[in-house]
Amino acid sequence: MSERTFVLKPWQVGQKAREGKWNGGFAPYGYKLENGNLVIAEDEVEVIRVIYDRYIHTNEGVAGVAKYLNRNGYIKKLRQNNTIPGFSSNFVKDVLDNPIYMGKIAYGRRRTEKKQGTRNEMHVVEQSEFNVYEGQHEVIISEEDWALAQEKRKRNAFKREKVNNPDHAHILSGILKCPCCGKNLYGNIAKAHSKDNKTRYYYYCKNTVTPTGHECSFRLNIEQTEINKMVAKIISAMVNKPRFVEAIKAKIGTAVDTVDMEKQLDVLKGQLKQAFGTKSRIECQMDTLDINDAHYDRKILDLQRRYDEQYDTIEEIEGQIGELQGQIRSIQQEKISGDNIYQLLLAFDEIYDSATEVEQKEFMKAFIERIDIFPEKRKDGCWIKNIVFNFPVPVDGKEVKELPLEYETTVETICLLSRKAR
Repeated sequence: MSERTFVLKPWQVGQKAREGKWNGGFAPYGYKLENGNLVIAEDEVEVIRVIYDRYIHTNEGVAGVAKYLNRNGYIKKLRQNNTIPGFSSNFVKDVLDNPIYMGKIAYGRRRTEKKQGTRNEMHVVEQSEFNVYEGQHEVIISEEDWALAQEKRKRNAFKREKVNNPDHAHILSGILKCPCCGKNLYGNIAKAHSKDNKTRYYYYCKNTVTPTGHECSFRLNIEQTEINKMVAKIISAMVNKPRFVEAIKAKIGTAVDTVDMEKQLDVLKGQLKQAFGTKSRIECQMDTLDINDAHYDRKILDLQRRYDEQYDTIEEIEGQIGELQGQIRSIQQEKISGDNIYQLLLAFDEIYDSATEVEQKEFMKAFIERIDIFPEKRKDGCWIKNIVFNFPVPVDGKEVKELPLEYETTVETICLLSRKAR
């Protein structure tokens, strides 16, 4: 029988858990479903045992265990609820935190709750307390090993106390992107050295494994002052062009039109309402279907298929609505924020140089979406490969949101202009 998710009422789910039976949904990694019962999946179980063995009997944390699996030829089986190849630290954490592997059935580990401050937006929230029942399935990990893993998880869960300089801000933290994995670069502090008693600040990638399970190899620390000044020089060179000033003044105060997008949004909301209505009707049909009907099994499977299709339809429409609402908000917010940024750009040199590092960071976050860098500093001293802005900016007579700096002539021109501007 193929693995399939059936719809259960909340009381049915709780009852199955109390009886030690699998309470619905896809089987966790290491198990498979046969006639609704959990049985060990022989092609997956070794990974579960290795995760617990490495975590308990070595000094490796969750990231170290994930790295071990990826480096030693273990292949993650891809299935409906596990579509990302390679092992990540999140995968290892999920395995270590799930009592299913020591023969227990958990009920209420996650709950769907309404997001505060929203009307209908929901999200899944992990619960600190939940019920655990004796399962009827075969165990993979002993209770002793489970307890040892939980003890280590608690020891490793502490948060390091941060010692911050209130006058310092990591200006480009979260804006600079790693050239290897594409994740954010963050600020890092090197404590004052005894020789010069000077604290040094760097940007670095703290990602050890990418979402696809591949290792991130970028391990350079980039000195903050150097790249902060470089970005400021590029902006200064842009804003000091006469054509830039004229174009910016023309942009401030212009109106935006979202009428067509609002109409499209109304159509999608109507389609969503219709899909929910169809789902409710199918639910009624499933609830009232006579179990003694000679064709009950075929009918319930057909209704289940149609019910699942409605979920797909609802999910697709909700995604389209969310995307469209985001576009409308982005356009409206972009206009308001854009005008503020454009006003600042007209006096960039005077304002930025006199601002605190916290204020400089706020400006950079408002103006720049991302900065891509080279894997290593080029011969001309430049780290920056490409800048993506949050708003269109006039460059050489064109409005652009992206400024590529891959060619030495471009960098030389920017540096020359910045020297002239100062």
